[in-house]
Amino acid sequence: MLAVVLGLLGGHMAFIFTAIALGTGDPSFAVVPNYYQKAVDYDERKVLLAESDALGWSTELIPGTAADASGQRDLVVQIKDEKGGAVRGLTVQIDAYHLARASDPVRLVCVEALPGQYIGKARMTKEGFWQFAVDASLGEKRFIAESKQFVLGLEGAR
Repeated sequence: MLAVVLGLLGGHMAFIFTAIALGTGDPSFAVVPNYYQKAVDYDERKVLLAESDALGWSTELIPGTAADASGQRDLVVQIKDEKGGAVRGLTVQIDAYHLARASDPVRLVCVEALPGQYIGKARMTKEGFWQFAVDASLGEKRFIAESKQFVLGLEGAR
């Protein structure tokens, strides 16, 4: 009888440890980066989104298809005003993560390469949908935009 109880207890413990290992070891199971802080700052962010909409600016993200020697690819963001003209002189930062790997976010600090066109480099090797958050500022003006976009895998990595 004691052997049966110990066997059941041991099996239960093995099951629990396996569940813990699977739940914490798989990078697919992750909470969105800074989730709690985003919830705390929700009202402030809502105002900032309304101010960004009022500016009338728009973004277009263009991921590069080839990696450099360090395994990073270019990410180009074009920022245009309400009339379609280039917005120049911005300080631009992009936070991104693959939707299947939210625990592995990347941050890009972009530099202006052409008028209204900002380029940053990041390790973005996974093909699939990515979440992007653009944060651009010019003096007192601050523009934020979020988008999901499908990013192709790197050339030669397929």
